[in-house]
Amino acid sequence: MTQPWQYDETEQIGTDYRAPSEVAAYDARMQKLRDVHAEAEEIHRRLRLTPDSTVWEIGTGTGECALALAAGVKQVHAADVSPAMLAWAQQKADQRGIRNVSFIQGGFLSGNRPDQPVDGIVTQLALHHLPDFWKSRALAEMASRLRPGGRLYLRDIVFPAPMDDYDGFFAKVIEEVRARTDDETARQTVEHIKREYSTLDWILEGMLARSGLHIVFHDRKGFLSVYVCEK
Repeated sequence: MTQPWQYDETEQIGTDYRAPSEVAAYDARMQKLRDVHAEAEEIHRRLRLTPDSTVWEIGTGTGECALALAAGVKQVHAADVSPAMLAWAQQKADQRGIRNVSFIQGGFLSGNRPDQPVDGIVTQLALHHLPDFWKSRALAEMASRLRPGGRLYLRDIVFPAPMDDYDGFFAKVIEEVRARTDDETARQTVEHIKREYSTLDWILEGMLARSGLHIVFHDRKGFLSVYVCEK
């Protein structure tokens, strides 16, 4: 039962990906900016996945990572809170003849879940949509859905601490994003810093530990961090 104080994951912060036009623009931009197959290979290796593994991806977006992972595992449960995103992802799966990805409407805190514990959980650039208290609840929920020894692959914008000059740091990162991608992605980075809920590294790492997730790998480039954690 949903409580009246439950955080609403469907509330859009930043770009509204409920609109089909925004979903189409997002998908086209990601096709240009991401090397999805390299991402999937990295995730497969870090999570120690096998052909018998089941994976839960939260914040699948238009499904590219889930579809790439599907070739090397038994089943991918790919969740997103946006019906428009899921419809786009399902269309791509149908066009490519991929049958071992189930697209489910849900997020970190609510919606559909895999019925059984999973071997791996993947979430990229999604956890920052939650304020910190709800991040802690989301991490605890993910930990509860992992089998013992299962792993979480978390990639997101995380602010490093301590730092004497955040203004200079943010300005440098935004210009690096602009040089590497395009003006629209740089604009969205500015909006992210201003409006969304990325947290400090020491806070996130404390949340992971309290959720029973042990960090086995961490990498940071600018303010984009990858954490691989084991239950």
